[in-house]
Amino acid sequence: MPLPETFDAFVPSKFVDLLARAKFNPVYVELAELRELDETISTFKSSLELAEKFYSPTLLDHCLRCYYFALAILHSGFPSQTPFVPQIPRDVLVKELYLTCLLHDIGLSSNKDVTTHPAHTMTFEFHGGIMAYEHLRADYAPSQQLKDSQIANITQSIMLHTSVFGQGMSSAAGSLMQLTAFLDVFGFGVFGPDSMTSRINRDTVREIEQAYPRTDIAELDQEFQTLIESRPTCLLNHFPFYTGKPELGPDPVSDSH
Repeated sequence: MPLPETFDAFVPSKFVDLLARAKFNPVYVELAELRELDETISTFKSSLELAEKFYSPTLLDHCLRCYYFALAILHSGFPSQTPFVPQIPRDVLVKELYLTCLLHDIGLSSNKDVTTHPAHTMTFEFHGGIMAYEHLRADYAPSQQLKDSQIANITQSIMLHTSVFGQGMSSAAGSLMQLTAFLDVFGFGVFGPDSMTSRINRDTVREIEQAYPRTDIAELDQEFQTLIESRPTCLLNHFPFYTGKPELGPDPVSDSH
């Protein structure tokens, strides 16, 4: 099934409202087919180099799983051509998704350039978003590879990717960033038993996990928990959504419910 040429630029932030917006059909899509869209993001090599510098292999694989999960959800019927809703071209959305997913966890990095950045005491989403913004403006704004509005949307999507809102709208990239991060951390049951099964095919998820394995992710989960406890003002501590919600750790997303 070919991807639409455009998608809704803005979608409901609340999961159940997003679910009602479109007719999702979680078709199996091979990773090789998803990678055909990578031609769109081949000009952003400096961002991949930055991610490889800042991230451990575990964190980099998490970011890449999120990106390919997002592409798979696009294939499953993400809202498109909804009346009166502005549209975003597919190639533009893929670019924004790639950069958002790739850079969304900079604030969790233990790299010295990150831990000594002036924003390092902020909640990790804002800290990482600020560093991503600085990178995107320095590398892509002068050549106009990215518009100011795109850099702003990528940055905001990073800053809000853990914020669970009960109303309002999110950008397409912001919505997919949050959905895929939640899927990778909490599994298919993140919003209730098997709640993500209508969004993405399990066999596609399994293939993505095989290419980008969950090696040492339990250690990352522990570091993440320590960060939350050491920064009581962090965004995660403001949302009841996270209270008592178990993380998958090294267990496969594809086997979760």
